[in-house]
Amino acid sequence: MRQLRFRLAISRAQLLQYYQGRTAALSVITEQGVRLQVSLHHFRPFVGHDGLNGRFEIELTPEQQLHRLSRLS
Repeated sequence: MRQLRFRLAISRAQLLQYYQGRTAALSVITEQGVRLQVSLHHFRPFVGHDGLNGRFEIELTPEQQLHRLSRLS
């Protein structure tokens, strides 16, 4: 499986716009230079009072489907 890492720093105000239906997915560029679109609902466990912040790792199946998403820091 392929593992990719990326950082996110999204404020609480920005997240509210996402959750109000304006955006269904986040577009990120990984540390490896790959652009990914990840459905916003996958990030819900990582949202805090200050928004969505941290370094994340995503594991993709050979079919490029999300297998696992975790926060590293």
